[in-house]
Amino acid sequence: MLERIVRRLVGAALLASAIALAAATPPPPPPPTPGPPAVGQNPIVVVYPFDVQTGADPKIGMAIAQILGQEMVAAGGITVPAVPQGVKRADFLQYAHDAHADFYISGYVTPVGDSAAVVEQVVSVESGVILFSQTAQVSSVADVASQSLLARSQILAFLGRETQTVQTQTANTPAPTSTNGAQMPLRGIASIVDSVFKHGHGGRTPAPGPTTKPPRGVIVTQVGASNYVSAADLTNATHELYFALDRAFTTQMSSASVAPADIARYADQVCGANRNNTIVSGTLQVAPAHHGKQDVTFDRAVYTCCGAALDHEVGKGSSVKSAVDAAVAAYATAHPDNS
Repeated sequence: MLERIVRRLVGAALLASAIALAAATPPPPPPPTPGPPAVGQNPIVVVYPFDVQTGADPKIGMAIAQILGQEMVAAGGITVPAVPQGVKRADFLQYAHDAHADFYISGYVTPVGDSAAVVEQVVSVESGVILFSQTAQVSSVADVASQSLLARSQILAFLGRETQTVQTQTANTPAPTSTNGAQMPLRGIASIVDSVFKHGHGGRTPAPGPTTKPPRGVIVTQVGASNYVSAADLTNATHELYFALDRAFTTQMSSASVAPADIARYADQVCGANRNNTIVSGTLQVAPAHHGKQDVTFDRAVYTCCGAALDHEVGKGSSVKSAVDAAVAAYATAHPDNS
């Protein structure tokens, strides 16, 4: 009888020890769940060369990829590795996964007359699902750049972040001509794109820039409108303004959402620490087409970082590009040193 009682006591003690040991041992951590990049960490986006249709020069596909990547890097908030070459479309997802990318961009280019139809797709590397797709008719580097910023906005919106169009200038913000994520200078890319988008016999050749740009740079703010202008025309005008100025000056873009009429008041905010710059913006006006001809007016203004008006010019043309080019050419001629 006594032996049975002892056995029961020993068994109860062993059971209590096992329960205590199990309670003291923490459960194994759950496996990590894949998800979007952590807050403060830029998403990584791989941009592949676009497939070129109808036997056109394959360099145009690489040039478009370079522009897309370079514009997203310049705008900030996204990391873009160098454009990979020689990766088959069937291997796009695996390559991006091995590169620890969060998204990849691919697409197709079909030349159509003096322009091209571009199909752009943004794919989630985690799911392999196309998150965003757009088709656009492009006829200039600025058109391609605008598609880049739209894709960037969609990516940041998917991640739940602010979709600013460009990042405020800081000392470590790469300028649009940075080779971070791009392998060609912007002017070289432009020449390839423009070689496809020829107009008439001579084609549309950008005005050559000076060998050495003046040390004083230009900060471009978003273009406004003086009457009803489509969002696409405003975006196009902002990019055409950037590219026209970049031929003569070292040009950056600002994220400050300041109306052209308020730049003098908020010039200090636009410039930030970059005091040795001028600020350029303008107002776009597009008249209804008359007998198939469009009248476009671009009212361009230049300010110092102190808010003082430096120059003002109105450019006119039959397209957004020609009106912006006319206004910028007048400034480059009168102020070659940007002062």
